[in-house]
Amino acid sequence: MKTSISKYVALFGALGLLVGCSEAAPEAKAPRPIKSVVAEIRSIGETVSQTGETRPRYETPLSFRLNGQLTFRVENGVEVKAGELLASIDKVPSQNNVLTARAELATAQSALEFARLTAERNRELFSKNVISRAQLQEAEANLQTAQARFAGATTALSTAEETLTYTEIKAPRDGIVSAVGANVGQIVQAGQQVVTIISNQDRDAVFDVPERLLNDGAGTTEVKVSLISNPAATATGTIREVTPSADPVTRTFRVKVSLDDKGQRMPFGAAVLGTIVLSPKELVELPASALTNKNGATAVFVFDKTSSKLSYRTVQIDRYDDQNIYVASGLNTGDIVATAGVSKLRDGEVVKLEAREGQ
Repeated sequence: MKTSISKYVALFGALGLLVGCSEAAPEAKAPRPIKSVVAEIRSIGETVSQTGETRPRYETPLSFRLNGQLTFRVENGVEVKAGELLASIDKVPSQNNVLTARAELATAQSALEFARLTAERNRELFSKNVISRAQLQEAEANLQTAQARFAGATTALSTAEETLTYTEIKAPRDGIVSAVGANVGQIVQAGQQVVTIISNQDRDAVFDVPERLLNDGAGTTEVKVSLISNPAATATGTIREVTPSADPVTRTFRVKVSLDDKGQRMPFGAAVLGTIVLSPKELVELPASALTNKNGATAVFVFDKTSSKLSYRTVQIDRYDDQNIYVASGLNTGDIVATAGVSKLRDGEVVKLEAREGQ
């Protein structure tokens, strides 16, 4: 009986040893396979397109310098020539001012002539000791007063005649009337927009451009412009004006592009596409799936061939497109970068590389 018990004890002891050995040496977990690319720093350009529209180069709102009742105005859409009458207000008050100024000038001229003759006669009489010095000085003073009055009357007439011209608005250049702001018979105020004309020849393509493109495109002046409704209709433009400050709402800058002869045939208000080629930069192109984020910093995972471990590498992104990212700094040519499943990877993790295409 004792012998049987001893056999069972020995048997269970052996089983316990086997179980203990199994728990102490679990099967090792295989490294995670990852997809990757080899980083390469190279010169990469960028072609950028932006929508805009064609607009007249010159758009001039015109107004009177005087208050008055509108007596004439051209119709909207009329083509006009430089110097052509566009609008006028009642001239009678200004014409009366001219007549009054002319009468005042005539009176001042007569007074001046009388004072001049009196002064000349008194000088002669004084030289003969016929009159006193005080009488001569009085005649000279009257002459100076008459001269000042005449000068003032001359200026007043000039001002009145100029003011009379303010009752008319004339076209400063050839163009088309694009807007009217008052009707005949209406009392208009000085400075109130009455007529707007646009140039019917020179036109621009106008774009609202983000700051990044403005900075990256510094030095670029040539723009290819095409009609969105007819992409075959193209023109070449030159950047001629950039607003110095951004729009406070959109944070974009207004860019005006002068168009060549082909562009001058594009209709006003047409939607256009402007395309420029930015200067190349030294960048690393990676799939967008390689990018991760930690504590607000953009980064990628780089594979170390010696240790087979991943390291977290912060990078600076120059730009994105639909499929790729373009890294400006943080990577070197030859770095092996993980490109898939990066949200599940961790710093220091041991992985193995899947075979890349071409290997």
